Amino acid sequence: MIYIMAKLVVLPCEDYSKEHVSACVDSIFADFGGAEAFLVKGKNIFIKANLVTDLPPERHATTHPMLVECIARRLVQAGARVVVGDSSGGAYTRAYMNNVYRVTGMTEACKASGAELNDDFGFSTVDLKGKVNRHQEIIDVFLKADAVINVCKLKTHGFTGYSCAVKNLYGLIPGLVKAEVHSKYPELDDFCDNLIDIERFASEKILLHVVDGVIGMEGEGPTNGTPRFVGKIIACDDAYITDVAAVKLFDEPSKIPLLLKAVERGLLNSDFGASCVDYSECEKAYIEDFKRVSVLHALFNKRGFLRRFLRKEWVTRKPVIKKSVCRGCEKCFRHCPRQAIEMKSDKSTQKKRAFIHSKQCIRCYCCQELCPFDAVKLKKPFLYRVMRALSVSKSKKRKNRDKNKRADYT
Repeated sequence: MIYIMAKLVVLPCEDYSKEHVSACVDSIFADFGGAEAFLVKGKNIFIKANLVTDLPPERHATTHPMLVECIARRLVQAGARVVVGDSSGGAYTRAYMNNVYRVTGMTEACKASGAELNDDFGFSTVDLKGKVNRHQEIIDVFLKADAVINVCKLKTHGFTGYSCAVKNLYGLIPGLVKAEVHSKYPELDDFCDNLIDIERFASEKILLHVVDGVIGMEGEGPTNGTPRFVGKIIACDDAYITDVAAVKLFDEPSKIPLLLKAVERGLLNSDFGASCVDYSECEKAYIEDFKRVSVLHALFNKRGFLRRFLRKEWVTRKPVIKKSVCRGCEKCFRHCPRQAIEMKSDKSTQKKRAFIHSKQCIRCYCCQELCPFDAVKLKKPFLYRVMRALSVSKSKKRKNRDKNKRADYT
């Protein structure tokens, strides 16, 4: 049995007012011995936010600026030099990222807290010594930092099912290089291994993982889903315990391929850390009607021609362009890792619209993630709908059985 030495803090937070968020941040640092306990004085601290694209805070696809502001202010008060940043889904350039900072509210958050926005857009190839990923380009702001605080957003994700602490570290890969990595690991099984390889490399520098779960995202995340009030801020010094706690607010960890992969690689117990960590605050706050993203059954996540064929043609959702919504901005066209998207002229309007070639598509959903107009819809094949219905039915039966057991006990 693996004994996990992790500290988990789950706090209620009813909104993004400075008063409430600041109180939560103060409580988090107090529980971990204060910001001073991290020995940050005189150190360069990188706050790695989730800035997936240039969307405003009210879309709730990115880390809320008030949470970043309050964490940064506390670190600055403790004597640290704080740099805030991320590598978004687009180009990793000064012009592109400055627009992302402005739109997501990070520019104002840094001004208010005394932190700096990252202005170093270099990256270096490092030796990950991973299971599947041996060498990877990583942004220099992370490599040059003395320590890191990973401030992620709680939301669904079309490919991995959810996005939280571990997935947020995918943003350490610079800009358009992410598309190359998606192309290199098109299978979910390999992609999960890749995410863990990155987390294992990054873990030595990370002091704390903080989850913005005040308002999360349900449905078609990570950018075009629906904001959903969750009312929690989570903090932990272990990425996988953080993710399990977050998932327990709306789903079952046993359904999440990334967490199952963490168990397989010895980073979590088979009980997902329940024997070592108290998840009761998350379990009590479970949202029954949260619109989850169903990821594939484990049978279809492995390698092999038959599994790959069934996964692509019959099990996974297929991205399609809604022509009436597409504005021909070419963002999906430029960022597709397999160049499966073509810009075609619409005969009726003579305007160019995106078209996805299904045979070339690897179902990474980068197009859906980056589309600023929600023009990419995910079509559900028949077998997906059947498996989804069976999964929901089984889950309801299990919950009713557990409820009856608790009633009998009391």
